[in-house]
Amino acid sequence: MEPNFQALQVIAEVALGIVGFSAILIGLSRTSDGFSAPDNFRIQLLTYSAFSAMFCALLPFAIYADSNPELSWSIVSWVICIVSVMGLLIFPRRMLGLRNEGYEKLFPIHIFLFQTAILSAIFMISGLMILGYIKAKANFYVICLMLFLVQSSFAFIRTMFVRIK
Repeated sequence: MEPNFQALQVIAEVALGIVGFSAILIGLSRTSDGFSAPDNFRIQLLTYSAFSAMFCALLPFAIYADSNPELSWSIVSWVICIVSVMGLLIFPRRMLGLRNEGYEKLFPIHIFLFQTAILSAIFMISGLMILGYIKAKANFYVICLMLFLVQSSFAFIRTMFVRIK
C-alpha cells in the first residue's frame, strides 16, 4: 500500500507550525533566570513530539519505492518504533522525577498516564507493523504521526496555560 503523500505533507506542515509556535513561545518567555524545570521538560516533550512527527512524515518521501514497498514500510516502521522507544525511555521517567520534586499539581497522574499512553500506543502500533500483524500500514503510520501531533499539541497547550506560581 502506497503512503498517502498528501496526508504526510500536511502532517509535516502542522508539525513545523507547532515547532515554529514553540520557538516563539520560547523566545517570548525567556527570562534571565532561564526556564523552570517543569517548563523545560514540557518544551522538550513538545519539541521531541513535533520533530518526531515532522521527521517521520517526511521519511517516506525519501524511503518509499514502488519496486520494493515491503522494505520501505519495514524501514519507516522501524524508525518510528525506535523514535517512540527513545521517548518512552526519557519522558515518563523525567515526569515522575518532577512529580517527586514537588510538581504533582503540574503533572497529575492522569496527565502522566495520557502522555505515556500516547508513546506506548505509537510503540505498539509500529511494533505490530514491523511484525506484519498490520496490513494497512499507510493508515496506521498516519495514525502514529497523528498521535505525535496530539502529544505535541497537548504539551504546547499545557506549556502555554498551565504555569507554576
